[in-house]
Amino acid sequence: MRHSLLKKLASLVEEKGGCGAVVSSEANVFYFTGFRGPGHLVYDRDSGSYTLLVPALEYLRAKHALEEEGLLGRIELAAFAPYGLPGGLELDSQGDYKLVYGRLGDIIVSMLPKGCRLLVDTDSLALYKRLASTYNVEEAGDVIADMRAVKEPWEIERMEEAAAIAEAALNAALYSIDAGVSEADIAAMIEYEMRRRGASDHSFPPIVAFGENTVYPHAEPSPRRVMGYEPQPVLIDLGAVYKGYCSDMTRTAMEGAREEFRRVAEAVHEATYTAIDAIEPGVTSHEVYEAARRVLASHGLDKYFIHSLGHGVGIEIHEKPRVSYKSETKLREGMVVTVEPGVYIPGKFGVRIEEMVLVTQRGARLLTRYPSVLW
Repeated sequence: MRHSLLKKLASLVEEKGGCGAVVSSEANVFYFTGFRGPGHLVYDRDSGSYTLLVPALEYLRAKHALEEEGLLGRIELAAFAPYGLPGGLELDSQGDYKLVYGRLGDIIVSMLPKGCRLLVDTDSLALYKRLASTYNVEEAGDVIADMRAVKEPWEIERMEEAAAIAEAALNAALYSIDAGVSEADIAAMIEYEMRRRGASDHSFPPIVAFGENTVYPHAEPSPRRVMGYEPQPVLIDLGAVYKGYCSDMTRTAMEGAREEFRRVAEAVHEATYTAIDAIEPGVTSHEVYEAARRVLASHGLDKYFIHSLGHGVGIEIHEKPRVSYKSETKLREGMVVTVEPGVYIPGKFGVRIEEMVLVTQRGARLLTRYPSVLW
């Protein structure tokens, strides 16, 4: 699976006329290797070799990740210890590990020809400066983000499973809402239900809001037991991580909804699926945003739509592309984006519906499938 991603990295280096690449940001190291943690992927164009440098204490975990991905051998694994280790310690019972000593920047410089163009993606200013003192450094984070924006089929499968896990957790949570329960209770239940169904983590801490708290797009679950017997809106935004890939979905529910809430909820529902219908390869993010905004404007609600329409999803919960009124990014087949128009009426309530959508040759395909009308 990830063999094709390594080839993309090699092609990128060749296209840029570089001698190699150093990838250090955690999400991008995971993208190319399957290892999630502190690590540095070094590619040498001359030899065609890939080396994953990890701290000594992460050696066995990184080895297991490379084995799981079928990359051990294609990627050489090396542990580094900046200040040395006591004599006699062993990192691997098989005794075939590679251990290098020294500062990370010096180790990387020793692995690559000097004075050439080097593509670098790192969150470490110190490492960037060290490499820039020896190479003609070109920042590669943005172009790798573009690469990640178009998903491989196996990535989409993982995201669909993450969505299914989150939907099952949402279902359990909604059935547990009753008088006396708190937002924090439901948030904790969501975390538990996702974990027990196979999620390794949440994509982000679940947003659970009751009543007037639904007017906050990023409401923090409160321990106050605010549910009474009067009908109240409930907004839940959640996502699971499955094999390193995220899902994202929001639903707003209200049993026994009054006319005002129903009118707003139906307008948001119309805006959501009108925008989804507008999605196809070549359409700009701005055009999709406008499709939703026009619907809300026709209902006199666009003044309460206070955020962008959506964002890319993948290894991270927020990736390229941004789906907003300013974005002129053209959607491409294989991109996964959210569509999440929201209306937040101060002093009353908020309504948001969010779907996770795959851009296909024929248009949009929903990766989230939980019922959207819950009022």
